[in-house]
Amino acid sequence: MLPWFLASYLCRLWVVSRGNNPAHISPFPTGNCTLCCPIQPDQDIQYQLYTRRNPTIPNILAINDATTLQRSSFNRSNPTIFYIHGYSERAPGLSAATIRDAYLRRGEYNVVLVDWGKLSALPWYITAVGNTKIVGPHVAGMVRWLDAQGAVPASRVHVIGFSLGAEVAGFMGKSLTRQQQVGRITGLDAAFPLYMDTGTDGHLTSTDANFVDVIHTDGGIFGFPSPLGHADFYPNGGRPPQPGCAAENIIFDGITRVLNQYIACGHNRAWQFYAESIEDPNGFPASRCARWRPEIPGICTWTPDARMGFAADNRARGMFYLRTNAQPPFARNTTGYGIRR
Repeated sequence: MLPWFLASYLCRLWVVSRGNNPAHISPFPTGNCTLCCPIQPDQDIQYQLYTRRNPTIPNILAINDATTLQRSSFNRSNPTIFYIHGYSERAPGLSAATIRDAYLRRGEYNVVLVDWGKLSALPWYITAVGNTKIVGPHVAGMVRWLDAQGAVPASRVHVIGFSLGAEVAGFMGKSLTRQQQVGRITGLDAAFPLYMDTGTDGHLTSTDANFVDVIHTDGGIFGFPSPLGHADFYPNGGRPPQPGCAAENIIFDGITRVLNQYIACGHNRAWQFYAESIEDPNGFPASRCARWRPEIPGICTWTPDARMGFAADNRARGMFYLRTNAQPPFARNTTGYGIRR
């Protein structure tokens, strides 16, 4: 760790770049390392509650501070969603804000955005990976606390995580007993680098919630290619390049735009597809048949066997395939596959 007299000054200097889908950058990592700024979980991890009563200005919930819950707009009658952002993001960044807004347009929800941006800032990916094992148990503590307060049973909580956020969700699940498990975890292209050889204890798995569904869009690069959940969905084969992720004119774009629009384009498709599915629940039918394109060899016939995203059935099991459009709206419904003749 940095000496206390340096840490007290330098660790306040971390910088956030701004713009469309900004990347968040810190001059020093925060974590458990020699030159790291010290982690202060209760300050570095924030729980922002949004409802239709406060759609843009959050109520901040604090574990073990019942007044933050009592004074908030949390409604015990409404479904509760946690969203955990990925590497180099904060809440509400573009992915978090998009999913929050989609839920609040859809209906009455308690949407809790987990902001762990100080622990996941650029360029400190290795540190951020280590921090997922700290953030996950902290989120588990919030879930247990809300349950103990009578706000929402853990079994009715749905946790959604993108990239490193999906791994945070996994470590949250591993920190809860079987009786405390959340009802659902949705992994949006769960992070692959540095997790690929960690075994079932080291990344998101089907045992981390009562139902785990995973959307794979950048398999083998930023996201896991192999199945992780009860139901795993592979839009456009689940690997890059995803439709619409071309690199033309890359030289004319800024670094942040290049990172998000091209390098991580396929990775970002996971949360984009999910956000669209909230407002179009039937828009992403998927099939057990991997022949999602006419030229793919095989004797199976594509049939709509499951729905990807918001409306995924918790009884679904296995691997499912589908096509999407290259640009929004991404949903093709049951048309445009060109397979059944």
